[in-house]
This record gives sequence, structure tokens and C-alpha cells, in this order.
Amino acid sequence: MDRYRLIDSGGGRKLEAIGGVTVERQAATAFWSPRLSPAEWRQVDARHVRSSSGGGHWEQVTKNLPADWNVAVGPLQLKSKLTSFGHCGFFAEQSTEWQFFLDWQKRRAPGAPPLQALNLFGYTGASSLALGLGGAHCTHVDAAKGIVDWAKENATLNEVPNDRLRFITEDCQKFIDREIRRGKRYNALLLDPPSYGRGPNGEIFKIEEAIGPMLKALAQIVVDPELIHFSCHTPGFGPKVLKNLLLDHFNLVGMREELFEMSVYEETGRDLSSGFCAKFWRE
Repeated sequence: MDRYRLIDSGGGRKLEAIGGVTVERQAATAFWSPRLSPAEWRQVDARHVRSSSGGGHWEQVTKNLPADWNVAVGPLQLKSKLTSFGHCGFFAEQSTEWQFFLDWQKRRAPGAPPLQALNLFGYTGASSLALGLGGAHCTHVDAAKGIVDWAKENATLNEVPNDRLRFITEDCQKFIDREIRRGKRYNALLLDPPSYGRGPNGEIFKIEEAIGPMLKALAQIVVDPELIHFSCHTPGFGPKVLKNLLLDHFNLVGMREELFEMSVYEETGRDLSSGFCAKFWRE
């Protein structure tokens, strides 16, 4: 299976090989100039064009592209397809974290009970899969049914045992509130909130307003955490901001920490910045 590759970037765009399909799409932080020639950039199968309303469409240069296909990204195999928003089913900057989830769980104490993990805004499931493959029992929550179905397909593709993953289609805050009433407890939390989103029943999520109350509620069900992984792509929400938000609600004393800028290595030798992360874990 072909692997994901970031070939070049610049001028607010990026050139990628997603399995056997080469695409050009937006890269908001690529303020520099491309290193490859315009002729090399023209050798694409599809090019995404953003619309003024925030969505967009793909201009297919190559006829008869498959509706979807599989690609190797980090330690996982993932289903990919071209979506109207310019996404392709995964965020490559997270791939080193998927490997971390696998490696870290191998270092947990022999005989320790499986991690009880909660992955909110879980998208197509890569982080949940990595946790599950490492032995954790992970509850995966996303508001979009089609995206959760996609995550289930990825779980099958990676042969994750069925008892390791629980898939929930629901507004994340409503799910948290329900788990509080049930007395549910988790000891690992993954959180990758959007800047703005809508729940399945029209619920509005604006990160500036919603993230504080959400973390306060999460502190009632994420008890004595062994892992907290908080990533974000919203301007202003850098790694120190993410850490300070967590410190408002969680006791992180004694946990190892890593605050960093997520990026994707480019074949021309650069790194493309793609969001921020605050990670805390126990060894």
C-alpha cells in the first residue's frame, strides 16, 4: 500500500501524494515559496478550490479517480477520499502521535488493566485505532454519522478487536453530560476540538465559548488520568494556552509533559506547521 507523502508547499498551498493519488490543496501556514517548479505542481490528479462560503470543490485533472482508496499513514492504514471541504480523511500531523499511543502503552506496567480512553471530536478514528491496537478500550465520539461510519471502516481495515472500540454519534457536550449522570469514569482523554462546529441536532460549538465548560465537565469523568492529549488548530490556541486550560481543571502533578507545534515533514526538507498540542502522560 502506498504511503502518504508531503511533496512540497508554498503560496498557501501544499502538494501531496495520498497513496496513489496526487493532490494540491490549501495550506494556511505555507507563507513561503514552493521549491518545486510550476510544471511539477501541475502533475496532480486533483486540485481543491475553496469557495467564499468556506467549502469548495475538487477539480479533477485525472479522469475516473476512485471514489475512495486506502493509504498508509504512520502506523495505520486509512481510507481516503476527496471531501468538499478539502479534507482527505486524516490529519497527517497527528501520525507521530498515533505511534506514541502504541509505543507508550507497551511501556505501561505489566498486568495493568486496559486504559479506559475517551476520544472526543474523534473524526475518522485514527487516534482511537492506535489506542485500541495498543490495548486500550476507547470510546470514540463525533457528531457526524458519516464520519463515525468512516471510522468504523478504518477499524475494520486495521483489524482492531471489536471489544476495544465503542463508537458514538452525538454532540460531544451532550455525551459528556450523559456520562456524568451515569457515573462513568475514564483515565485517558483525547481532545481535538474544531474552531467551530455543529452537532447532529444543530448544536453550536465555538471553541472560545465552549472549551472551558467542556473541560470543567470532563474533570468529573476523567479521574486520575494517565494520558491527556489536547490538540487544536485554532489561531491563538497555542500549546501554552492548551496547558493552562487543562491546569484549570485537572491535576497534572507528576505527569510528563510535552508542549509542541504539530507539523508534517516535507520531502524538500521543511516542516509544515499544522496546529498545536499539549500532551501529559504517566510512565
